[in-house]
Amino acid sequence: MHFNSEYFKFFKKKRLRFFSFFFALSFLFWIITKLSNPYRSQVSLKVRFVDIPSTVVLNNDPPVGLIADITASGFELLIYNFFKSQIDVSLADTHFLKEAVQVNLLNQKFQLEQQLYQSASLNLISPPQINLSFNKLKRKRIAVLSPEEPSYRAGYNRSGDWLIKPDSLWVIGPDAKVDTLKGLMIERFSKVNIDNDIYENLKLVGVNDIKFEQESVLIEAKVNRFTERSMVSFINIKNLPDSLAMKLFPQSLEVSYLVPLDRAVEIQSTDFKFYCDFIDTKKNSDNSLKIFLENHPSGVQNIRWKPEQVDYLIRK
Repeated sequence: MHFNSEYFKFFKKKRLRFFSFFFALSFLFWIITKLSNPYRSQVSLKVRFVDIPSTVVLNNDPPVGLIADITASGFELLIYNFFKSQIDVSLADTHFLKEAVQVNLLNQKFQLEQQLYQSASLNLISPPQINLSFNKLKRKRIAVLSPEEPSYRAGYNRSGDWLIKPDSLWVIGPDAKVDTLKGLMIERFSKVNIDNDIYENLKLVGVNDIKFEQESVLIEAKVNRFTERSMVSFINIKNLPDSLAMKLFPQSLEVSYLVPLDRAVEIQSTDFKFYCDFIDTKKNSDNSLKIFLENHPSGVQNIRWKPEQVDYLIRK
């Protein structure tokens, strides 16, 4: 009896498993059959605009979407709802004459339907038109601005002008934005403690909605060792009438500057031109005049002088 009881339990479990497998298989075939049938439903699709003219840029509006009423199998509808959520809308035949245009989707129904799965058909589109705002593109040549000074090794500095190749670039973008560009900026140097000549390709700082002819420029500059020097230089007087005489107190100043080490001995006090302007006597009431630098030797940097103002005495 014990043997028969165990056998009966084993047979019952096996029968239950077989029944469960048969039920699951039948349910699967039923689902497949149902999903193979055609259904009509609405699906949401994101719009991607294609064939945009090269002279037009669309404004950064929120993503455009549409509701498509389609007839397709259950399988395809599942795919549309969970995977395929984008459809291409062509702007090839759109006339961009005003600041905003209207794209008629009904005129593109055939092209839109071709993007659906083979057995699917497109019944309705909502909305039937899409309104778009845009900007006309403008092409203009813009100068490249000099880069920020990098970090030099102590006692070293740039000894000449920056050489930028190319010094200007063609850019393209919305006309209103292109017209605001005063120059193209260069990214900062990553190197520090520079003590050799600069020869670097540096990237340009990007501008939203603006495309550059190229993304980087070549930067060149001579770097030399500098030394600090000082000397005494005479102060001239400008715009002094012939009928008057003016005396400055003092009549000279001390000028300090940085100069490349290999040019230090070339610099003379007469290479610096300082002056005071007689016309300023009519503006000031404290009998003092500001000293201006009119000219200096090429290559010298960080020019300072003392005093910055002088007293004066006018004789008739």
